[in-house]
Amino acid sequence: MLYKFLSIIVFRINELVTCLKLLSNKRVRYQMRKFVLVFIAVIFTVSGFAQKSADIGIWGGSSSYLGDIKQVPPIQTFNLNIGAFFRYNFNARVAARAQFLAGSFAADGFVEDIPFEFKKNAQDVSVMVEINYLKYILSERKTPFTPYILAGLGVMYFPYKFEPAIAATINPDYPLKEGVEESVIAASIPFGFGIKASIGERLGIGVEYQMRKLLNDKFDNLDDPLSFETINSAGVAETIKYTDFSHNNDWPGYLGMFLTFKINLDPKACPAYDRKHW
Repeated sequence: MLYKFLSIIVFRINELVTCLKLLSNKRVRYQMRKFVLVFIAVIFTVSGFAQKSADIGIWGGSSSYLGDIKQVPPIQTFNLNIGAFFRYNFNARVAARAQFLAGSFAADGFVEDIPFEFKKNAQDVSVMVEINYLKYILSERKTPFTPYILAGLGVMYFPYKFEPAIAATINPDYPLKEGVEESVIAASIPFGFGIKASIGERLGIGVEYQMRKLLNDKFDNLDDPLSFETINSAGVAETIKYTDFSHNNDWPGYLGMFLTFKINLDPKACPAYDRKHW
């Protein structure tokens, strides 16, 4: 079961790398390959302490947004997001989580004192390492709850619509003058924290907040809105940009609750192992 799960992780990461190969920027591909290698190293390191225990969960909550639009409350309105995840517990401290979330995002605020808003649906796929503050396995009575942190790699899929007339009111010198409407697959770095607890022999609940560092600036339909074109000292037109692959302003987030169900992968647990690694 462990190696099957790891093979799924590697397969999904390869899909992510394939998407990135479509980009022409060599620096982008180099940075993401480093992220992938570090993540795989962590997975295989903790797999040496694997015990056969896993959980499946359903997730529900709302979304948040931080980005180019200012004066937006952290959670302005309730935007329903739902999803599911599979969590493989390597030991009482470390787990790997594969997760899918889908729902809506919205924000209403100001960009350079100009009113601006957006609303869209987005889908998120992520693979994360989950680290417990306390030693915790669902349904074990020694520690019925624990805070935790999590981080990993992921991708988000969402529509992007650029309207030049609106962009011109924010920045008359914006270099792009034609409208754009497309679907975007953006690499992301998910991270977050939460608390989880057992409520029965097989059931658990939890509440958590996750954020995404998007490696793309199109999430709020504002792709580097303050960029402009100028003539440099050589007399050549040059676009001055304020964002790039690793430096941009879009940080979507998720606040929600989940219900988990324990799967017994090894009905004949080893008491000696449990005493040693608890």
